[in-house]
Amino acid sequence: MTSVEDHYENLLARHYSWMRGDYDSKVLESLTLFKEAGLSPRSGGKALDLGCGSGFQSVALAELGFAVIGVDTSSVLLDELRERAGEREIQALPGDIRDPGVYAAEGPFEVAVCMGDTLTHLGTPGEVEALVRDVRGVMEEGGTLILEFRDYTTELKGADRVIPVRMEDDRIMATFLEYEAGHVNVHDMIFEKDAHGWEVNKSAYQKLRLGAEEVVSFLERVGYRIVSLGDEGRFVRLVASVE
Repeated sequence: MTSVEDHYENLLARHYSWMRGDYDSKVLESLTLFKEAGLSPRSGGKALDLGCGSGFQSVALAELGFAVIGVDTSSVLLDELRERAGEREIQALPGDIRDPGVYAAEGPFEVAVCMGDTLTHLGTPGEVEALVRDVRGVMEEGGTLILEFRDYTTELKGADRVIPVRMEDDRIMATFLEYEAGHVNVHDMIFEKDAHGWEVNKSAYQKLRLGAEEVVSFLERVGYRIVSLGDEGRFVRLVASVE
């Protein structure tokens, strides 16, 4: 297994937006979600995007009128976000989302989001609880936190552990999952075709097996009120309010 940071920097970052599909469509999905959650700037109008990646959520929040702080460890993805931001008010900060010193001075925030399976990249459930506690400390009263993560608690069996991600004539991505007690080992394989034929690049890293009830308990312990809990496919989506 390699670290999350090395996995992205050496393999996944340069394919990330491609594997997620059309960029503008992903921004529109986030924009629709945020509107349904009733998000709109009130006072300072600041929003925090933790694990911002190439910016699906950051761009959507900026489109709603927020001044956005995006945090990620990947220099490749942060550069892409800066390019896609254009004239929007988005600041892309390099750093580990587990370190509140990266973003605390930019607050307080009306909205914070941590989406796209970022939560499962943390090392332990305790780190997840610490993260939501730290974020609670930099949010305005009545602010909104939105979490989204993939539920790996139910173990896939046999060939179902092989997940096709995306396929084009000259690029194919697939993932293989290998389950352990508290983690799932994620083996990403990307096949690319050039004039000489096909070449495969691969890497493996761990994700947490988080459940919705566990994350809800973390949120309630540190002072959030759960507004909604739903799922779409294998993704859990939580909306919480700062009380």
